[in-house]
Amino acid sequence: INNSAAVACLIFNPKGELMLSRRAIEPNHGMLDLPGGFVDVMETAEDAVRREISEELGISVTSMKYLTSFPNEYVFSGYSVFTLDLAFVCEVADLDKANPKDDISSFEFYDLSAVPLKELCSDSMRKIIEFYIDNEIK
Repeated sequence: INNSAAVACLIFNPKGELMLSRRAIEPNHGMLDLPGGFVDVMETAEDAVRREISEELGISVTSMKYLTSFPNEYVFSGYSVFTLDLAFVCEVADLDKANPKDDISSFEFYDLSAVPLKELCSDSMRKIIEFYIDNEIK
């Protein structure tokens, strides 16, 4: 069995809307996702957050707070990689300079009450967003 760690980032604009990215690659091309990706060998989850946001959006993470984790099965080319998706709430510098690249084709912002859960690429991303709504919103 293959297993890996991955990070998922919850980034909000000044209106409090959540950023969701569109996947530019398979699996689940075109579906919504939280920005993030696999943790590299011998890399910390925090370093992966900083690297992935830089690679995917071209901006820097200024602070992050661990939120929760959920297991996930990432199926690609007929192979299953079982991940533990580690979610972080992130603040970033220069959100207005974010530019989609690498594994994402675009990004959109959604009010938390209007996130299209059926368009999310995985159950773990849906569970992370639901966890945030249930536990972090006062």
